[in-house]
Amino acid sequence: MEINATILISAISFLVFIFIMNKILYKPVLEIMEKRQNYIDANKNEADEHRQKAQQLLADKDEKVADAQRKSRDIVASKANALKEEKSKVLKDTKDSVSNYFSEQKQNLAHQKEDASHNMKYDVADLANRLTTKLMGEGIAFEPVGEYEVEEVMKKNA
Repeated sequence: MEINATILISAISFLVFIFIMNKILYKPVLEIMEKRQNYIDANKNEADEHRQKAQQLLADKDEKVADAQRKSRDIVASKANALKEEKSKVLKDTKDSVSNYFSEQKQNLAHQKEDASHNMKYDVADLANRLTTKLMGEGIAFEPVGEYEVEEVMKKNA
């Protein structure tokens, strides 16, 4: 095999072609690919950051919702307790009021009974004395019936 100038010129022209292609085509394409990869990496990192922020916001939202629910349950429970206490107080006041009313009515009835009994003793004694006077006559003397005797008879028959 002979090495002639054609092979040498072909080799030199191939090297020049590779050099020119490297300057004109490969380097710009590699730079474009590198820029594109950097752009993709930057967007991926930014997306990861946004995803982390979104997860943090969701966690914060869940925590706030749980806190709001807890507070609302506490408010409802405290209102329910306040209503129970109010109900208990109203019932106690009503019960005391009714109890006092019945006590007063019992006392009134007891006083009325005493008054009626006292008036009845006097009236019964007076009626007994009048009947005795009519039955025995006007001129006959007798010991009048007193309230004490009427009271004894009422106690025996009560």
